[in-house]
Amino acid sequence: MLLQRALASLTGKDPYVLQLAPTAIQGPSRREEARFVLRLGASQLLHPDSWWLFNHVGIARAMGIIPRPIRRPYAVLLCGIEVWDPALSADRKATLRNAHARIAISELTACRVRDAHCDVGSVVACPLALLPEYSGTVAADRALLEQIRKSSVLIVGRMSARERYKGHDQLLESWPRVLRVVPGAQLVVAGKGDDLERLRAKAGALGIGGDVLFPGFVSEETLAALRERVSVFAMPSSGEGFGLVYLDAMRAALPCIGGSRDAGAEVIVDGETGICVDPSDTEALSSAVSLLLTTPELREAYGAAGRRRFDAVFTFERYCERLLPILRNAFT
Repeated sequence: MLLQRALASLTGKDPYVLQLAPTAIQGPSRREEARFVLRLGASQLLHPDSWWLFNHVGIARAMGIIPRPIRRPYAVLLCGIEVWDPALSADRKATLRNAHARIAISELTACRVRDAHCDVGSVVACPLALLPEYSGTVAADRALLEQIRKSSVLIVGRMSARERYKGHDQLLESWPRVLRVVPGAQLVVAGKGDDLERLRAKAGALGIGGDVLFPGFVSEETLAALRERVSVFAMPSSGEGFGLVYLDAMRAALPCIGGSRDAGAEVIVDGETGICVDPSDTEALSSAVSLLLTTPELREAYGAAGRRRFDAVFTFERYCERLLPILRNAFT
């Protein structure tokens, strides 16, 4: 949606959007992939003056199937861990190498791709942003909001057994120490995924089940209300390519806790808009959480600084200003 809105703003007309939308949660079927490739090829044949922007290297691999005589120029968004893996598959590397522009969503992602795949060509960073705030019509979950305590910390993210780098485990492991400093401190874990039940069981085994709330999937309206209700946002990730959830928190003037080893440290200014910690150091993590929960003036200062940083760097307008010269350089 960010790319679609940005392209409309930059070109003055709505871009053509072609989606590979699988019907099964496991991913697209062979038939769905084949239909997508056929539609992509037909669109490029009918519009020989077009250029294409893919939001993921996986889907951009379809360009390798399009015959060269009709294949149009394209760019690929580089989103993080799936492109800086040294064991990147040959077809994905070829997709990157043949692109007219490789646009990383953060400086860290750009650096890691360059280090891992120096032969794919230049990589330019264009940090992400948020769309203007959406005023929805769905009412927030009042029953959930009534369960939020005064000293509460929110983490939002998918809980996947294949992607255990967002910091859920580390927050749970740090919570007994937090409770010794801040009795009754609450951890709110919003989101869903195939790892949810394991994490719920882990909270029980740690003896903190009564202080950890797992609401599952929540609407955007409820998330916005949660950010107004909680005291701190925390996602001590170790493999984030950017972290849009930090921007959501900063726009809501929430102080953030993030990891010091990934792009979270690029979004959060340590000691100014929040605290960055080594995700593997649960003692440091618990100290950071406890400090913010027990120091309201620090929370307020970090939250206000985060909102100022968001307004200066991460609005939709700033994103368009970053993206335009990159696309002009690639396609004109």
